[in-house]
Amino acid sequence: MKVHKITAKNMREALELAQKVHGSNAVVLGQSEAEEGVALAVTTTAPESRTELERMRRRADELFRDISCDEETEVETRPSEMEERLLANGCTPGFAAVTAREALALTDKHPLDAAADVLGARLQVSCLPKLQGKTRVLAFLGSSGTGKTLSLAKLGARFIRAGRRIGVAALTDERPGAMAPLTAYGELLGTGVRSFGPGDKISAEQLGAPELEAVLLDTSGHIGDDIKRLGALAEELSSKGAVLDVQLVLSANQQAEAWAALFEAASVLPVGGCIVTKLDETARPAAVMEAIAEESLAVSFVSGGSDLARDLVRANSDVFADLFLRGRLS
Repeated sequence: MKVHKITAKNMREALELAQKVHGSNAVVLGQSEAEEGVALAVTTTAPESRTELERMRRRADELFRDISCDEETEVETRPSEMEERLLANGCTPGFAAVTAREALALTDKHPLDAAADVLGARLQVSCLPKLQGKTRVLAFLGSSGTGKTLSLAKLGARFIRAGRRIGVAALTDERPGAMAPLTAYGELLGTGVRSFGPGDKISAEQLGAPELEAVLLDTSGHIGDDIKRLGALAEELSSKGAVLDVQLVLSANQQAEAWAALFEAASVLPVGGCIVTKLDETARPAAVMEAIAEESLAVSFVSGGSDLARDLVRANSDVFADLFLRGRLS
């Protein structure tokens, strides 16, 4: 279920923003007044049944909860310590309220311990097991500056420490100097880098399949072009003993509109998980975690800092709870 809140100064600007972020398939589920002017609840997923439609409308009501209650109701629904923590760390009021209700239902635990359990289960963990007899091509997809190349190097270092046979490759846009960071990491990892320009056709053999267990594939940062090339690559690999696994790279300091646009664009690809980066550059990391949860996507790793050996953390329920409730990793 994908329902997002859009706020703007007036209805026209809100509708234009909804279309810009979510495309022509955006459907408005509801509207309300907001401090900024107008708030819309928007979905891009057509409900398959009346029950699903009602679920979406309830989600829209949750998103509007903070802007549609009168003074008396506000006093009665004053945020709990748990909700205040979630709000401070970047969650929306609707998400915080639902989490609080679910946690309070676990009466045998302290509210914060219960919230940690609820939040830890809110997201899925993506695993990257070996594929017997096949090469996993891990494509790092995201905008320029989100930390794709550094994340690739961190994961490459982890694989090499585990004794796995890997290769490194890149989809390039032929900008001068664009390959320099990845080339340096490739030398550090001892793998070298295979690069493919915009007009190059990529085969499983060129990527090193089936001799390698994994190929880490960087992308150019031009989302539209990268998605087209990865779509073609997925078809090419499907019959050649290799599997494409797209990892969405989400910078924790981006705006929600950027995450939503990437989710929507990448929905045509085999997305295996998300890598959350730049946790050291935000005080509100719960925002990106909520966005991922709303899309029902899995998380592979979270990251902050530039140390190849230490600054890549495997996702698990404790990590999720820490980012939601502490606003940082323990």
